[in-house]
Amino acid sequence: MDGMTYLTVAYLGMIAGIAIWTWTVVNRSRTIEARLTAVESSMGIIASEADSISKEQEN
Repeated sequence: MDGMTYLTVAYLGMIAGIAIWTWTVVNRSRTIEARLTAVESSMGIIASEADSISKEQEN
Protein backbone atom coordinates (compact mmCIF):
# COMPACT_ATOMS: atom_id res chain seq x y z
CA MET A 1 0.00 0.00 0.00
CA ASP A 2 1.35 3.40 -0.95
CA GLY A 3 2.25 5.73 1.92
CA MET A 4 -0.31 8.37 0.97
CA THR A 5 -3.05 5.75 0.56
CA TYR A 6 -2.20 4.28 3.95
CA LEU A 7 -2.37 7.74 5.52
CA THR A 8 -5.72 8.44 3.86
CA VAL A 9 -7.19 5.15 5.07
CA ALA A 10 -5.84 5.81 8.57
CA TYR A 11 -7.38 9.29 8.71
CA LEU A 12 -10.74 8.04 7.40
CA GLY A 13 -10.67 5.26 9.99
CA MET A 14 -9.89 7.77 12.72
CA ILE A 15 -12.73 10.05 11.60
CA ALA A 16 -15.13 7.09 11.49
CA GLY A 17 -14.02 6.01 14.97
CA ILE A 18 -14.57 9.48 16.38
CA ALA A 19 -17.99 9.67 14.70
CA ILE A 20 -19.06 6.33 16.16
CA TRP A 21 -17.78 7.30 19.61
CA THR A 22 -19.60 10.65 19.46
CA TRP A 23 -22.84 8.98 18.38
CA THR A 24 -22.53 6.49 21.25
CA VAL A 25 -21.95 9.24 23.83
CA VAL A 26 -24.87 11.34 22.56
CA ASN A 27 -27.15 8.30 22.46
CA ARG A 28 -26.17 7.30 25.99
CA SER A 29 -26.70 10.87 27.20
CA ARG A 30 -30.22 10.91 25.73
CA THR A 31 -30.99 7.59 27.42
CA ILE A 32 -29.78 8.86 30.78
CA GLU A 33 -31.77 12.08 30.38
CA ALA A 34 -34.92 10.10 29.59
CA ARG A 35 -34.41 7.86 32.61
CA LEU A 36 -33.80 10.87 34.84
CA THR A 37 -36.96 12.54 33.57
CA ALA A 38 -38.93 9.35 34.27
CA VAL A 39 -37.59 9.17 37.82
CA GLU A 40 -38.35 12.84 38.43
CA SER A 41 -41.90 12.46 37.14
CA SER A 42 -42.52 9.31 39.20
CA MET A 43 -41.36 11.19 42.31
CA GLY A 44 -43.50 14.21 41.44
CA ILE A 45 -40.53 16.52 40.98
CA ILE A 46 -40.89 19.42 38.58
CA ALA A 47 -37.71 20.13 36.62
CA SER A 48 -37.61 23.77 37.75
CA GLU A 49 -37.71 22.61 41.39
CA ALA A 50 -34.99 20.00 40.99
CA ASP A 51 -32.14 22.37 41.87
CA SER A 52 -33.83 23.68 45.00
CA ILE A 53 -34.50 20.12 46.15
CA SER A 54 -30.86 19.14 45.76
CA LYS A 55 -29.78 22.26 47.68
CA GLU A 56 -32.15 21.34 50.54
CA GLN A 57 -30.70 17.84 50.71
CA GLU A 58 -27.14 19.17 50.90
CA ASN A 59 -27.93 21.22 54.03
